[in-house]
Amino acid sequence: MVRKVRFKCIKCGNCCRDKNTIVTITNRDTIRLVNHLKCDLKELLQKYVGFYQVRKELENRLVFPAISTFRGNAFLGLRKKDDGSCVFLKGNLCGIYEGRPMVCRSFPFVFEVKEGWLSWGLMARAENICLGLGQGKRISEKNLEILGKQVIEELEQYRKIVSAWNKQEKAEQLDPTLLVSSFLEEAKLFPSQ
Repeated sequence: MVRKVRFKCIKCGNCCRDKNTIVTITNRDTIRLVNHLKCDLKELLQKYVGFYQVRKELENRLVFPAISTFRGNAFLGLRKKDDGSCVFLKGNLCGIYEGRPMVCRSFPFVFEVKEGWLSWGLMARAENICLGLGQGKRISEKNLEILGKQVIEELEQYRKIVSAWNKQEKAEQLDPTLLVSSFLEEAKLFPSQ
């Protein structure tokens, strides 16, 4: 039986203010952000993106693969303001809505492929912070499938890039900012969405 969920973003900003949530980003997200912000990689890294260290005990629970760095495993994520909110939050609205990362585009849903089938659920913290759950129309299976396929495709490509990076980094102790540079090289193959 398919679970029916009502959801409509009511622009409360709770997901963007949650101190315990870090918006992880993929290579395509990096491309989206550079294109949307009309900035270069250096500015993106200095102002908007950070490397967050991964605690060893949590690594197996991450959806995004950990990036091997000379300081330990980490992941890329949007920076936060001093109050814990997203650096792009303006009032209750996203300041980069058209260029927002895939995690934000798919919130409050998560997707995975189990035994060849696309499955979905709600992000672990969504029911505690998302006031839009239970609001609006029921989300159709078709819309969830379209979104889920996009998420899975992007995540799989990201996993391949990170896997190749991690193998090379272990051998050479590479600077992690070079990884983000390699994301931008993908821009020609995967234009921003």
